[in-house]
Amino acid sequence: MNPIQFHRPQADLVRQSNYSFVDKMQQISITTLGKRTKLGFTDKGFEKYFTDDWKLGTAKLVHTQGKWFLHIGITKETSDFNPKDSPQIVGIDRGLRFLATTFDSEGKTLFFDGQKILRKRKNFLEIRRQLQSKGTKSAKKKLKRLAQRENR
Repeated sequence: MNPIQFHRPQADLVRQSNYSFVDKMQQISITTLGKRTKLGFTDKGFEKYFTDDWKLGTAKLVHTQGKWFLHIGITKETSDFNPKDSPQIVGIDRGLRFLATTFDSEGKTLFFDGQKILRKRKNFLEIRRQLQSKGTKSAKKKLKRLAQRENR
């Protein structure tokens, strides 16, 4: 009997010096094991980020559903923040027990409880356990659908 293997999307960091855009922004050159590889890419809808205004940072190379994605962090210089222009300041802290906690300049605080999400995660975990132990072809198919639903 073959063991069941499930693969989660892989994310590898690609440092700035390990990728570059070549051939007049038609290809991306990435350092791989042993050599650099040139690949075609699609920047449709993202052309405005490939200007001198934006600084490209470390990227993540992600393989999911048979496709490769390069997620690149970008930054842009802006003028200094003036609180007088924006009188309403809100801070948000994301966490595990409380999904989010907000605080504004008037001293109001809101807590968003994460118990409902934790219950859903436990439910998905139990369903996954049952399907993985079953190991049938239909169980594997159902696991794929379940993973996509859980991610959404």
